[in-house]
Amino acid sequence: MGYHILDTTAGEIISIMNILKGYFKNIDLLLLDRWFYSKEIIMSLNSISNYLIFVRKDSGIKRELESMEMGEKKIKLHEFSMYRDGKRITAYIAFLKRIFDHRTEEYYDWAFATNLKEVNLDEIIGKYKIRWRIENMFRVQDEATIKSKSLNINVRYFLFAYEQLLEAIWYLYYSKEVSFKRFVIEMSDACTTMVNNEEKK
Repeated sequence: MGYHILDTTAGEIISIMNILKGYFKNIDLLLLDRWFYSKEIIMSLNSISNYLIFVRKDSGIKRELESMEMGEKKIKLHEFSMYRDGKRITAYIAFLKRIFDHRTEEYYDWAFATNLKEVNLDEIIGKYKIRWRIENMFRVQDEATIKSKSLNINVRYFLFAYEQLLEAIWYLYYSKEVSFKRFVIEMSDACTTMVNNEEKK
């Protein structure tokens, strides 16, 4: 079952990349979070796109980081063995030990998988952080708190599209004045007032 899920995810990524290549002439770098760090996905991506994947800190990654000095950065070629058919695939793993983050004023250990032969280790964290804009976008959307227990895909798609519409209106017209959460609350209050006024007629 686990292999089936991973194979499906890898297949979906390939399908999406093929669609995107029809719209964009060049995709420089695919940024993926730790949940995409798998042999199957790496094998699929090695032949279709440059990628940077945030690596989960399993025992092997932790041991490598523990052997490094504070502030040290290095990259190593790592070989994976595919248990089912014996194929072997490779990826570069970049290790960065106790790197200071100016935003949080904390030190962090980092590990990334990539198929790039030449990697600027001084810029790799900054490149990966670009994808955090996606996470921030979803956090903003979640503030709309539109909830439904319906399993009907049409209902769920409508609610998703409605959230997108709300966010687009806020971003284009009100983002400099109020937070998205405040905008949603005021929209809700205005709609409630309109409904109540209509019922009184």
